[in-house]
Amino acid sequence: MSILPALATGGLSRRDLLKYASVATAGAAVSTAGGAGTAAAATTAGTTAVQWPGHKPGRIYLGASSYDDISTTEAKTGDLGLQRTYYRWDDAKRENANISKDHAAGRLPWISFKPPSDKPGGWRALSSGKYDADLRARARRYAAFSKPVIVTFNHEPQNDNTGTPAEFAQAWTRIHDVMKSETGLKNVVSVPIIGEWVFNPVNKGPDPEAYVTSAVLSRCHFLGVDLYQNESGQGYSVRLDRVLKWLDARGRSSMMVGVGETGATDDYRSPTGAQWWSSSWSWAVANRDRVAAISYFNSLHNNNSGNNWLLTQSSAKLAAFRSSLSSSTACTL
Repeated sequence: MSILPALATGGLSRRDLLKYASVATAGAAVSTAGGAGTAAAATTAGTTAVQWPGHKPGRIYLGASSYDDISTTEAKTGDLGLQRTYYRWDDAKRENANISKDHAAGRLPWISFKPPSDKPGGWRALSSGKYDADLRARARRYAAFSKPVIVTFNHEPQNDNTGTPAEFAQAWTRIHDVMKSETGLKNVVSVPIIGEWVFNPVNKGPDPEAYVTSAVLSRCHFLGVDLYQNESGQGYSVRLDRVLKWLDARGRSSMMVGVGETGATDDYRSPTGAQWWSSSWSWAVANRDRVAAISYFNSLHNNNSGNNWLLTQSSAKLAAFRSSLSSSTACTL
């Protein structure tokens, strides 16, 4: 994680801005997407309007990424509403195959792809227009499907050394705008993903708005975050609510959030993984007008935490997830 100096606005520190966001934005009007933006932001909180392709108002797509084949996970959980998968820049064949399988199974695909180079300058190369032809081809691939795909470029950019936060934002908006000009973003749900830790006032590192600039916010369909159980024991009611207040403070009081990765574990002992997940899901249900989708990280791949996130860690955790999946709020495509 790169370290950036904390920003200050109007004499308030970033910590203060986050702390007082909900007060400062009481009654704030929702800002609509401008210019090249495509976010179909609703005009009032709690509306039943469809906000993005595939959105089912009052419902949440609940799914997972999988350590095994997704069918192995579903044999334990029941049918999932979403599958989260990850790709290289030139991984189109595998990506297309998985999207097709997800659509056929009634799952909403949520894909992530990385830039051609993850070295410094990689984001700048994208924003320069060097890869516009590739982006136009990508847009046409998604347009050829009959159902939507959540598309994320370079999830958790704060953990990468591919350039500055501003260069990430410029690359993200370039990708969005080129794809929009090619196909009108047909079937594309355009979503950035930032680590939830970036929004925590305790964090002395990068500011969320260094990555999620006003240009990014005006274009994305909803904002994605990755959020795992940690030593604090705090769940969605504190940590995801903080992200919503951050959006509220920027006039986006109807913009939804999605959780691209989440995980619960018994390794912290209290609360247990089942307890943490159940309370977090209950909060999501109570705030389903603002929660778009949740993907559980049911995998051992790329796990640097040392924690066991697998749903099969305990029968209680698996049962809690199955209960959420069978609830009237969880939906399929």
